[in-house]
Order: sequence, then structure tokens, then C-alpha cells
Amino acid sequence: MDGKELFASLDGSRAHILVIVGLALTLLAPLIFNFRVASATSARAEHNQAGSMKELDLEDFKRTQEEARKKYEETHRTSPDSSLPPEQMFEAMNKARQEREKFDSDQRQEFTKKQEELDKKYDTTALKRAMLEAETAIAGARFHMVVGWLGELLLLIGLLVMTVQSEGVRQKVLLAILLVVMFSALSGVNLDFLAQGRMGSSPAEIQRESRPIVRPPN
Repeated sequence: MDGKELFASLDGSRAHILVIVGLALTLLAPLIFNFRVASATSARAEHNQAGSMKELDLEDFKRTQEEARKKYEETHRTSPDSSLPPEQMFEAMNKARQEREKFDSDQRQEFTKKQEELDKKYDTTALKRAMLEAETAIAGARFHMVVGWLGELLLLIGLLVMTVQSEGVRQKVLLAILLVVMFSALSGVNLDFLAQGRMGSSPAEIQRESRPIVRPPN
């Protein structure tokens, strides 16, 4: 089978199918990568949000403890009666000191318990692992490149067949479209489904552009 017979066998509905499938795969390729970028962006936002919420809850608990400490100091501000015998005065002072140590110890234990509770409620370790895995998946993404290349190949073959088998003005129009598609494929222009062109942008650069600016928790 020579070239003319091959083009003739692919003419008609087969060429149209090649163009449609090729165009669909070409548009699908950046969409696959954008889904991965969106997943990584969402994972990073969840991690940052969990860390911020944990800090806010901890600050609220510290404020509550500080208020309790002030109330305790106000109610235990009186000094032992100086008219008491030295032994009773010493006993009263020792009792007050023990009560203050117990109060401080209880507050430390409550604070530690609250930290453990927040660590379980906001599992930042698991969220950070999910974030790193999502970002690693972007760095090693290759499948969308294969899909994009296959789509461009089918699209070019379909347009080439339609161009060769056409005549007159229709052939000129198809030739112009074919040249545009070939230029886009050879120059490295990536068009996503929103018609946003990125010439010469690597996946890592697109990832940095798509990453939201979020200040990490203090």
C-alpha cells in the first residue's frame, strides 16, 4: 500500500475521528496536570489551615489559663497573720506555697493535655505527609506528556489526511490549520482547556505559579 492508498483509506469519517480524538487528548493532557496541581494546592492549604487553627486554639487556652491565674492571685493575695506564733505562721506560709505549686502543676498538666488533644484533632503530621506526596507526584508527572504527545500525533495525522485528500479553498484552509498545529507542537506551546498558553514553561514553573501564597503559622 503506497502513500496515496494509505491517505485514501483514512479519509472521511476515520480522519474526522482522528482529529476529534487527537484534539480531546491534547486538551486532556494539561487538564491532568492541572488536577495534580490543584490536589497539591489543596493539600498545602489544609496543612497550613490545620497549623493555624491549632495555634489559635492554643492561644485561646493560654488566655483562659492566664485569667484563672489572675483570679487565683487575687484570692490568695492576703499574707499570714503576723500575730500568729512562728510555728503557725510558718505552717500557713508552707501551706500557701504548696497550694501555689499545686496550682502551677495543674495548669502545666492541663496545658500538656490540651496540646495532646490538639495534636490529635489537627493531625498536621499526616497532612504534611499528604502535601509532600502530592507535590512529589507533580514533580514526577509524566503521563500527561504522553497523552499530549499522542493527541498531537493523532491530530496531525487526521489533519494531514484531510489536507491531502482535499482540493481548492478547503485544502488551503486545512493546510493553514495543519501548519498552526505543527508550529504549536514543535514550539512547545501548551494550551489548556481555558485557552491559557504557556510557552517554554516547565511543570515545576507551572507548579510554583499555581501555588497559593500562604504565610506559615508562627
